[in-house]
Amino acid sequence: MDVYVAPEVSQVETLHPYLEDALFRTLPIRQQLSQQAQTVFDAHTAADRRVVMHLTSWWPQARGKNADEVMAAQLSMDDCLLTMSREYGFASWQQVEALGETKTDPVFERALDAMLEGNENGLSSLLDETPGLSTAQSRFGHQATLLHYLGANGVETHRQRTPLNAVAIARLLIQRGADIHAEANMYGGRQTPLALASTSAHPEKAGIADELNAVLGGK
Repeated sequence: MDVYVAPEVSQVETLHPYLEDALFRTLPIRQQLSQQAQTVFDAHTAADRRVVMHLTSWWPQARGKNADEVMAAQLSMDDCLLTMSREYGFASWQQVEALGETKTDPVFERALDAMLEGNENGLSSLLDETPGLSTAQSRFGHQATLLHYLGANGVETHRQRTPLNAVAIARLLIQRGADIHAEANMYGGRQTPLALASTSAHPEKAGIADELNAVLGGK
């Protein structure tokens, strides 16, 4: 199935090729984010502009700055740790550290992979095998459900992808018990799937925004 991926999202994917690695995914969340923060720091030091979306979206000191200004700014490792913390829905690096050895839920992550690849059959099989998966929440700070991720907004940058069958996937999740009123912790909290999708450029550019918003709105 075709998937719309914005150029800036694709750049982030190439910056962190290890994100899809099975061994990387077994690491505790704090180690996963620490490795990504180091990548961002090294790339910014090397004037690699693939870090622009990370920083303009999640680094507090980038507010009001354009891409050139962000690339010219002084950036410390602490800044990078904060950037990655916020990208994953945590208010600070201290919140990430407090997770200790907590890891992601492998079944939730596999379901998310299938969904964002547009693999409706694969997702359906996982929903059959795992009761409660349709309402499960990510262990990242934003605590998004699968339905929230379809909004391609407020979640980790490399996962802001829009499968062109997102409407069918949304219907599948809702049929299996997903709550269109569930709230996640982005942009100050209490974000519903519709609130995220309706303010995201990605479904709009993929040409499915109106129909997706209608389904997420309960129509």
